[in-house]
Amino acid sequence: MKKYQEILALTASILVIVLVLGAFTALVTPKRHGYGSTWGHYLAEEPDSIDVLFVGSSLTYCNVIPALFWEKTGLTAYDVTGPALTVPGEYYFLREALKTQSPSVVFIEITAALYQRYTGHTDTMLGYIPWGENRLLAVLNEAEPEKIGGLLFPMLTYHSRWSELEEDDWKVFRHGYEPDLLAGYTYLGVARSIPEYTVRTDELDREVMARNMEYLHRIAGICLEEGIIPVFYESPAAAVMPQEEMDKVRADLAAIDGAVVVNFNDFRDEIGAALDYDYYDALHYNTAGAEKFSRFLGEWFMENLTVQPKADQDAQLWQSRLEYILGLLETPMTVK
Repeated sequence: MKKYQEILALTASILVIVLVLGAFTALVTPKRHGYGSTWGHYLAEEPDSIDVLFVGSSLTYCNVIPALFWEKTGLTAYDVTGPALTVPGEYYFLREALKTQSPSVVFIEITAALYQRYTGHTDTMLGYIPWGENRLLAVLNEAEPEKIGGLLFPMLTYHSRWSELEEDDWKVFRHGYEPDLLAGYTYLGVARSIPEYTVRTDELDREVMARNMEYLHRIAGICLEEGIIPVFYESPAAAVMPQEEMDKVRADLAAIDGAVVVNFNDFRDEIGAALDYDYYDALHYNTAGAEKFSRFLGEWFMENLTVQPKADQDAQLWQSRLEYILGLLETPMTVK
């Protein structure tokens, strides 16, 4: 009996220690409200309330405004993104996102097909995925070896923030995240003049590119198994990846039965974004440009896909989101 009590006491002690360390980690980890990896806000959405997911890097969270897409299509949407999110990252993000939502369509940004394996944003990209199988697999398979320890035990990285905690840290710790009025989009109120359209000179790694294509096919498989339409798209930019290589990527994906492939750089005139005002930098729209692209995206969607909105969507929430972004759009750009 005494032996049993000792084991029970030890187990209880370990459990308490784990809970305390878990709570401490949640408190000191920096809170995310923008620029991708905003999983806390995403999980605050009502389950099975999102019709369309946009999955990708900053080329998604800077360019797609879900509230304007909803205004045009009547479909709820969310940007599930991470900074410099790689294709394997997109795969794990989608797997995690589908735990709480059952969209009819998923847009996957494919510029990442030419990314390097490590993009310099691993800590933020993977460090906010909810705890579970997807986080574990993403960290073990996609993080630089020297970063794995800090990602699996983030207290090692953030414990020094204890003396720097702000009101927002305590608020989120006590009450959790609230639904994001921008639905994953990040507001950019700065306009920079871009001289001309250019082609990026990123170094291409053929082995990594082949691996990325394997993961894009896995993403297609997940979508098609779940009855989701996968839309593989290249986000419009003033500086694009080498188009000969992107043509190969698009051709490969177009051979997948049930997949939709589109290069929105082909619609620059229809989108109408101006190089001298609608860009934050050569890769991203500012909010003025994102407005034009998001409205065009809604029109393109209505012309090319037929999807019925969810009957139980929170119209009041989405109206609030629309009014919020319309208010931001009235703010003049800061021109630099």
